[in-house]
Amino acid sequence: MNDLAGTRQVNPRWRTLAVALAVLSAVFLVVGGLAWQRVYGRASTQERVALAHGLALHAAELRDTDFVTARKLGMAAVGIHDDEQTRAGLVDTMVEMYGRALSPLTQEASREVTVSGDGRVALSKDDGEANVWDLKPWADPKVIEKPDRIPTLKGHGRSFVNTTALSFDGRTALTGDDDNTATVWDLTDLAEPVRLATMAAGRTTKYTNGVKKVALSRDGGTAVIVNHDGVMTVWDLADRSRPKRLSKTRSNTVPIRDFALSADGRTAVTVDDHNEAAVWDLTTTERPVKGASLDLSQSATRMAMSANGHVVLIGRAGRIEVWNLDDRSHPVRYTTLDVSFDKLYGTYDMSLTPDEKRLLLAGPGGSGALWDLSTPSRPARLATLNGHMREVESVALRADGCLALMAGSSGVSFWDLADLDEIVADPKLVSCGRHDERISEAEWARYAGGVDWSEYRSEDSDSVSVCLIDWWS
Repeated sequence: MNDLAGTRQVNPRWRTLAVALAVLSAVFLVVGGLAWQRVYGRASTQERVALAHGLALHAAELRDTDFVTARKLGMAAVGIHDDEQTRAGLVDTMVEMYGRALSPLTQEASREVTVSGDGRVALSKDDGEANVWDLKPWADPKVIEKPDRIPTLKGHGRSFVNTTALSFDGRTALTGDDDNTATVWDLTDLAEPVRLATMAAGRTTKYTNGVKKVALSRDGGTAVIVNHDGVMTVWDLADRSRPKRLSKTRSNTVPIRDFALSADGRTAVTVDDHNEAAVWDLTTTERPVKGASLDLSQSATRMAMSANGHVVLIGRAGRIEVWNLDDRSHPVRYTTLDVSFDKLYGTYDMSLTPDEKRLLLAGPGGSGALWDLSTPSRPARLATLNGHMREVESVALRADGCLALMAGSSGVSFWDLADLDEIVADPKLVSCGRHDERISEAEWARYAGGVDWSEYRSEDSDSVSVCLIDWWS
């Protein structure tokens, strides 16, 4: 009886210990399971990221040769892992697709392209003359037979055209020639351009390369000519057939690299070979006043100015400086864009929309880089426009930013950017709304790097639906 009683007294303690051990074991199992799950989860996430980036890379490689597959792989990459890299890749593929839907204006090498603000007229310059284009039939996909090139604007006498400019409405054109003259053209009838007048650019004897840049105010009433010597002449074009020279100013003592004029013709900026960027007040056109200089740390290549003259962009090696000219006597550097990853180690040209929100850059990489400057302190890269040429020498944007032109070694091409904002906001949603794409087992085996596809498709399907890939994975 005593032994039985003793046993009964000990058992509760053993039970308590056993329960405690069981609880501890359970805790260890749970903790261990959670730790394993976290490790497994990390591995799974890493696998998805690697797969998505691999598909995005294959998509980029296929853009020039197989758009459909490039689009499918890009959509799948975003569905598997939506990050900046996969999203940017799909945006570039879609933008390029819609750009290529428009035929090139010409496949002859072009060194400069200009477009009117309304997008009705474009000028492309080759070695010696400027070609006039009516863009309406080219931008209309319903027009199957695109027109041949229409008349050219030739230099004065035996001279060659160096540079061009267009008024906002496309009815007035300027050509700057290598004999140091500029010609005013009436483009009211695009089929028959009319030479109205010739203006002297104030030639000196130091350099003999003629006119470097010409510019027109938005209304076409003011013209500015800058020659390689640094002589700037301002002209009144109220009567286009009888231009009146308002002033002649020695803007620089060394050759000019670039020149920009505000839409109202009251603010200008010059950049010379000594890396000086000078701001000019042309409010009194008879007496231009040289104001402050921008403090450039490196050699400047090209620049662009906003329509109101309050923002100017200076391009140099791999960087774009954004300057605020609200106070022309005290320019302030807003920010700097690093464009080196766009292969723009030297910026050949740039175009800025009048509202300062969209910027197109061109450089030696054979493509253009499109940027969003809506918030100047936080510029954002939007897309790459592949020019399919060795070098893009000149770019132009329509005033609303919905049409882009690029000129270079392979001619002039243009891009429909009307849906760009929608595409950038959600490229997969836009693409799925237009295309129902599927990746076959053979394609998955070829591009997915050996990853099991069962996680990314429905069990009863023999292919992967790229628009539903995030549902099944």
